[in-house]
Amino acid sequence: MKPTFYSEVSEGAYHLHQQILAAAGKHPEITTLYKGCQLLFSPLLQRPKILLIGFNPGGGYYKHHGSIVENLEPMQAMEYYLNRHILGEQTKELFRQAGREEHLQHATVKTNFYYWATDNVADFNRLLKLLPEELSREIFHFARVWTKQLIDGLRPEMIMAEGFKAYDEIAVLFPQKLQEESSGSMRSFITPEGVKVLGYKRNQGSIVGKELIANAINSLSLTTKG
Repeated sequence: MKPTFYSEVSEGAYHLHQQILAAAGKHPEITTLYKGCQLLFSPLLQRPKILLIGFNPGGGYYKHHGSIVENLEPMQAMEYYLNRHILGEQTKELFRQAGREEHLQHATVKTNFYYWATDNVADFNRLLKLLPEELSREIFHFARVWTKQLIDGLRPEMIMAEGFKAYDEIAVLFPQKLQEESSGSMRSFITPEGVKVLGYKRNQGSIVGKELIANAINSLSLTTKG
């Protein structure tokens, strides 16, 4: 049985998905840009070691299946071990370098800040401009509400943003940041609750400065093994 907070988020995300589809019926460019809705790319785990948060889902499902994705259920395994793509391979390499791959494979929850898929961030921004103004505002607002709800409900030991765009969105959720640090390839802070939030720079799907990030992952004080 899924926890109440997850059911609330998934039902809300699906409701907005239905509104986007309704808008697409009146605007061909929305139909072209929008690739569906997916909430999790991993199992749903309580107290995960890592919560991975990207910006929004890409168009991989659409390219492979020829239809939009509509999946608000947890996956059976971490998606990076089910399909091969640049970010997944880069992420596995990063965690291997940190000596923490077992955490990625078995103790990580993967989601995105926005659950509505497009081929890239530019297309997502274009989509928001084309949608009715009130719907765009709701997407912007509830992405923040629901991401914080997931963080508070899952209680991860560490949050990792997959790229600076995702990091900047997450950072807004925590007005009080402790031990804030920033470099060319990595940004981080600790929440008042003691959760480390880390974001790294991406370049065409590649993770920039893996050694620095791997060291940050490796230095994380994890309470349990496995």
